[in-house]
Amino acid sequence: MTYVIKTDYANAIYTPYGGAAELMYCHDHEVIIQGPAETGKTLAACWKAHIIASKYPKAQGAIVRKTQKAVYGSVLQTFERVIEGAPVVPYGGEKPEKYIYANGSVIWVGGMDNPDKILSSERDFIYVNQTEELTQDDWEKLVTRATGRAAVVPYPQVFGDCNPSGSQHWIRKRQGIKLIRSQHKDNPTLVDQATGQLTPQGERTMGILSGLTGVRRKRLFEGIWATAEGAVYDTFGAAVHVKERERDEFTRFLMMMDEGYTNPAVILDVGIDGDGRLHIFREFYRRGVLQKDVVITAQSWRKDYRHFLVAVDAAAAGLIADLKDVGLPARGYKGRVLDGITLVQSYLAVKADGKPRLTIDPSCVETINEFESYTWKPEKDEPIKENDHAMDALRYGINAVDAPSARGLVDHV
Repeated sequence: MTYVIKTDYANAIYTPYGGAAELMYCHDHEVIIQGPAETGKTLAACWKAHIIASKYPKAQGAIVRKTQKAVYGSVLQTFERVIEGAPVVPYGGEKPEKYIYANGSVIWVGGMDNPDKILSSERDFIYVNQTEELTQDDWEKLVTRATGRAAVVPYPQVFGDCNPSGSQHWIRKRQGIKLIRSQHKDNPTLVDQATGQLTPQGERTMGILSGLTGVRRKRLFEGIWATAEGAVYDTFGAAVHVKERERDEFTRFLMMMDEGYTNPAVILDVGIDGDGRLHIFREFYRRGVLQKDVVITAQSWRKDYRHFLVAVDAAAAGLIADLKDVGLPARGYKGRVLDGITLVQSYLAVKADGKPRLTIDPSCVETINEFESYTWKPEKDEPIKENDHAMDALRYGINAVDAPSARGLVDHV
């Protein structure tokens, strides 16, 4: 199946396969194409948005992600490749706020953190990139802005793409969403559609994806909606806890660390806002690095933000001493693992205002992976000592922040 979009400037050709083709023809009010990484989901959705705007003059559409900042470094790069050569003009400089078509159609750009423009009036269609990042409330707000009142496109629609998330994610439970499955064989850059054989790019990509482990493999390679069975932090969910926040929202900063060489050495850069909520801005997560290099990284981080504390395992006396030698405010924590886990769980809980006390930047992929992979021993009140390096660092830091006088902070000289 080939779609040809005729313009005064060029003929743009796109040939979708499998789930991508099904998305093109789907007229359901709510539809999401879902599947593992690198199946062509985002490309298909960008083409769908472009086709609708080109076909129906004066259509009003939107491209949305969880945060406006994330739109520019991801989906818009794909969208601009799609519209190359078409009579479409971006408006707003390097970070466009809308795309204006020669036929009068407009596609607005925005994030759910700043939804005024995209939700200010009725839209004929809304495309949501990385839908798994949104809450159900976010999605429903968008649904109310594409009900048919715009009356240009005969099938008003909110459509999205997503990678599988946890097994209990709201996307899988919501009535009314049509889920379309996208597979690696649908992507012609990975699989030759005539022979069914992997292309050279396909061999490289599938080699990388097949090497993933745990929950990440299940989601990004196998396309399974999965939370590790027996997860310690079973209330953790990307839609609630993974988000971007600005530094100027925070009043204090600290680092949380876990010692390692064969296992990863971990540093988490964490902010505390005026309401006592924590946000992990960035992570250092590396195997085989010398302790001096870990200390140098911590020093460089503190030049940017005057961290008031570096929380470390009390047993890591040498690391604490090295940190103190270069002027970093390192302190050691000791305490029961279960007490620390209980405290972290309380920070993950959503409060009466609908917000948790702990969030994580999307760039912290190793920490997010551990949240989804850290599990209990079968029939025991004890976690398995795997996928726990960022989790250990987090326990030290949260215990230190929550009640330092009662939680056993220990200084080492």
